[in-house]
Amino acid sequence: MSTLAHISEGYSAGSIKKTCENVLTKFRLERIEQRPLTLQEFIGPLSLCGCTMDDQWKEYQNFTGFISGDDKRKNDILAMTSGEDGGADPKKKKGGKKKKK
Repeated sequence: MSTLAHISEGYSAGSIKKTCENVLTKFRLERIEQRPLTLQEFIGPLSLCGCTMDDQWKEYQNFTGFISGDDKRKNDILAMTSGEDGGADPKKKKGGKKKKK
């Protein structure tokens, strides 16, 4: 399933649905126990469907990242790991425990 999800990246949900409908016919479903599904059965029908253009795919990815907040979280994590934030976390208190004398 993960490989199928990977190769269908860039295709619309409608294209993936159409591919599944073409592969999973009544005849094929009746014989699924004798011959399990393989990835190769999906590749041919999927290649016949229209794929999203690269520029549209990038715009879609940017939009999704902005709306979900994933881009901001990813940038924050990268900034923390690379030390660009100066090591200062506004939520942390300055200074440590004081030693007793």
